[in-house]
Amino acid sequence: MLDISPFTKTFNQICYGGDESRVFEDYLDICICCLSGQRYEDEYLSIIKRYTKEKVDLFVTLFSQMVILMDNNGAGLADCLGEFFQTHITRGAHGQFFTPPHVTDMIAQMTMGEEAKEKTIMDPACGSGRMLLSAAKVSRRNYFFGADLDNRCSKMCTINLCLNGLIGEVAFMNSLTLEHWGGYEIFLDEKRMYVPTIKKLNAGEGVLANQKFSYNKEEEPAKEKSYKTAIQVSQFKMDL
Repeated sequence: MLDISPFTKTFNQICYGGDESRVFEDYLDICICCLSGQRYEDEYLSIIKRYTKEKVDLFVTLFSQMVILMDNNGAGLADCLGEFFQTHITRGAHGQFFTPPHVTDMIAQMTMGEEAKEKTIMDPACGSGRMLLSAAKVSRRNYFFGADLDNRCSKMCTINLCLNGLIGEVAFMNSLTLEHWGGYEIFLDEKRMYVPTIKKLNAGEGVLANQKFSYNKEEEPAKEKSYKTAIQVSQFKMDL
């Protein structure tokens, strides 16, 4: 199991005497702002002004600890955020437990092969993105899509994809009714030397909001493209 004790210790220092859920969501928003190529500086400043300078410095420490844990001794694709979220924020409320990494790894290995490239991979109940991270362990050269009813989960999944250099989209939506309330695109920003970057999507924006699932626009002629809606996709299905 991933040892998140350094991350937990720093987080507890930040939220001492405060609301854990609020601090965690602020941290997720700070991460997204920092990974957006300075698109949301006003939002970032509005968040950190609620904290003392000492606690802002601790947020910096928290981010660095998260990156080190995600690096996983060079292997990458470790879910520090999801582990912390389910053990210290929700604590299993409403039955919200994420699939263990060894199980998602097995599913990915059974479902897809290393030859899978430039395919669309979708998890309609993505949580912190573990299924997608496991798929990336098999083959990174794909487009990763996730969706979740809990916006905290969509944010965690977005951060996990971005910091692991995986491009795609994460939606804050109901995958059964297809109600879409917003989301995030992770793309390689030309203006930033192709660094993976996060851009927010409004309600109704993006591939998933328009029920289109074929991300590779050059894959086939526009009139002949076949799209799949999120409701057609099971818990973990690849378009192979």
